[in-house]
Amino acid sequence: MQAIQTFWTRDWRLNGRVALTGAALIAFIIFLTTLQLHINGSSHPYATDVGEIQNALPRWGTIHYNGYPLYTLIGSAFVTVLRGLGVAPALGASLYSAVWGAISVALLVQLMLALSVQPLIAAVASLLFALATSIWVDASIAEVHTMSMALTFVTLWFAVRFGRSGQKSDLYWLAFWGGMVLAHQRAFALFLPAVLFWAFPHWRLVLRHALPVLALGLIGPLTYLYLPLRAWMGADWTYSSPGTWQGFWALVFYTRSDLVIVPDTAVLWLERMRGILALLADDWPWLLTALGAVGLLLPGGPARWQERWGLLVTWALHLPISFIVWEGRVSDALLAVKLPIIAIAAIGVALLLEWVWAKRPSLGKLAVAASLGVLVWLFVANRPDVLAVTRDRSAFDTIALAQRIPPAADGRAQTLMALWGHDYWALTYAQAYEGQFPDLTLVDHDNDFAAIAQNSHLLTLSKTFYQRSPDWWAGLLGPIYLTSAAPDIVEIQTQPRLAPIASESDVLALGNGIAIHRADLAWLPDNQLLLAVTWQAQQPDLGDYSVAVHLVSQDPPTEPQDILAQADSSHPVYGWYPTSRWQPGELVMDHFLLAVPEDAAPQAVRVGMYQSLPDGTFQNTAWLSLPVPERPLSISQ
Repeated sequence: MQAIQTFWTRDWRLNGRVALTGAALIAFIIFLTTLQLHINGSSHPYATDVGEIQNALPRWGTIHYNGYPLYTLIGSAFVTVLRGLGVAPALGASLYSAVWGAISVALLVQLMLALSVQPLIAAVASLLFALATSIWVDASIAEVHTMSMALTFVTLWFAVRFGRSGQKSDLYWLAFWGGMVLAHQRAFALFLPAVLFWAFPHWRLVLRHALPVLALGLIGPLTYLYLPLRAWMGADWTYSSPGTWQGFWALVFYTRSDLVIVPDTAVLWLERMRGILALLADDWPWLLTALGAVGLLLPGGPARWQERWGLLVTWALHLPISFIVWEGRVSDALLAVKLPIIAIAAIGVALLLEWVWAKRPSLGKLAVAASLGVLVWLFVANRPDVLAVTRDRSAFDTIALAQRIPPAADGRAQTLMALWGHDYWALTYAQAYEGQFPDLTLVDHDNDFAAIAQNSHLLTLSKTFYQRSPDWWAGLLGPIYLTSAAPDIVEIQTQPRLAPIASESDVLALGNGIAIHRADLAWLPDNQLLLAVTWQAQQPDLGDYSVAVHLVSQDPPTEPQDILAQADSSHPVYGWYPTSRWQPGELVMDHFLLAVPEDAAPQAVRVGMYQSLPDGTFQNTAWLSLPVPERPLSISQ
């Protein structure tokens, strides 16, 4: 008891450098525990552009609007150095964000110190910010937002310093960092009222030094010259057309104004507000955010009234902007807007703790101890949400599909088209940095597919057709004919693959004008069976038939329990190629994956077709039964 009393009465104040370094180090260690270690697989809005960045940085490339030249320039150097030390680009890009995350925490401490908050409280409040879900995720994945926050905090720090000191050197640093952050993150414009409010008492000094201030502020926009420079140097990863004047200025002046959508009804406003409030609650509990507002509103305290009201005005601007920045869904742009809201709330919490400490130190210590408890709670509560994004391995499913593509039987080259986005980024990363499928040419959706189809096999993921339908392809290529090249991989042909119609003694005629020309069954790892079927149209004017594939424990099955797994399809080729479109003699391949239940004893795989009748029943064709082969020892359970 005496030890506790001694500890409680001891001076808790820290050295400013210790608080700054300690908070940054603790935050960095926390970020390391959740780093994304591999190519991004998450489709969460937090991870919208992560795969693009993981590919661009090791190539010294450029990324999406606004181009973020400073981010990519420094990031490319960072990732390149780490690659020389054996660190994979995806991990290096995540570490880049973690370093900026730690720097942003350190600069937030420095900003609070400039507002006369004592070091211990500044460190605790900054760690509260670091453990908010949004900043924690952004410090664990390849994203620009941790750098944006670091530039924001250093600019605000010099704005406070200049407001208090009126020193010319602080003004010059404010102009330099202000130009950098505005060039990098246009949303910083919402902080300008606060900056101008703080600098107003020294407006005469600003006017006297307007020319050097303007020159320093323009250094930031000059970083955009990096974009055409990389294009002219032949970088193999450039977004848009930075090497042309039109493309360059589009990147410089792009404002994402198309995302500003003002609801036109009370119902839409209410829906939007609920969504935004839920997003903010994902970061912090509402009580903590409310305490931050109280800290900004309290009179007195360490911060000057101009500083508190400047932050309140900025907060008041960010909240309505978050209500009208909308893409019809929760988006990366919207998540970026809320980061400053949490940062300002953290400053408010620090001001509140400092105010309580000044009124009654014992109560202030109790409040700080409670804040440490909140830190532990945030760590436990938010970490699973962060890991759900950073440990998502969905990209490996797409990579596995490409790995299964066999060499073309005719020796021709093969080109796989994947939509620009998660699929293309995962595949091109695996090819470039993991040595996967070296003989496959990868392209995105912006290509001359007519030329590609003439010179190679044109392949795509079956799910691509949800966004680029067969009709879209036909509009580019004319009549198209589909076949499966590997599980969930479709080959798009401009000519059907025709063969003489085989006699019924050589094939299994299903009785509907279609025959099974060939069928093979093989084991795959992960307790799966792969069925490869080649169909042949034996006559014109076929109806539409669905495909039935059953793994059975008894052949033929006598009750539903005998069917262990199914891989039915509404049409052949993953539902995309109705039999009514087939030409006489056309050969169409299909692949089906069947997951074998654990401890099951499968006897056969049955494959056939069926047709829906007007009365709601189904008419089955003949079935082909393939006995399940013995499982190879290399993949046995």
